[in-house]
Amino acid sequence: MRLRRYSEQDRSLTAALERDAEVMAHLGGPAPGDRASHVHERRLAGQEREWYRTVLAEPGDTPAGVVAVFRSTWEGREIHELGIMLLPGRARRHGLAAGAVRLVVEEVRASGLVREVHAFIGAGNRAAAVVARRTGFVDTGPCDVDYEGVPIRCDHWVLYL
Repeated sequence: MRLRRYSEQDRSLTAALERDAEVMAHLGGPAPGDRASHVHERRLAGQEREWYRTVLAEPGDTPAGVVAVFRSTWEGREIHELGIMLLPGRARRHGLAAGAVRLVVEEVRASGLVREVHAFIGAGNRAAAVVARRTGFVDTGPCDVDYEGVPIRCDHWVLYL
């Protein structure tokens, strides 16, 4: 497994992720209309100041998902937030999520620009909570967030760099 910089060639990967009911189960459901296209364009536009990476799984470096640390706003201040989406099937339950999180966090840490990374994990998303715990995030409690206009009950996790 390795990461590469997110690019135009990942448009169909983003569409597959955003429109998949299983992937989006804790994020308000599959993307309506052209939301996936807007997400893709936002990722491309953020490349200079954020870490959007495509997760490549062996063999053949097949795209398995996207991991990112990006800027967002939380309680009136700018933060850096972690997000990860993996395609259903073989991309899950093989350590890819934890491995991808570790790799992107190493990049962020090496930049020296970020002091902490936040993750907002949908309440009941036990798999994501396990990954957060295994990669050093601390659960700070429940909260409500907005994902693409959809209100979601979450647990707020923080990794102090």
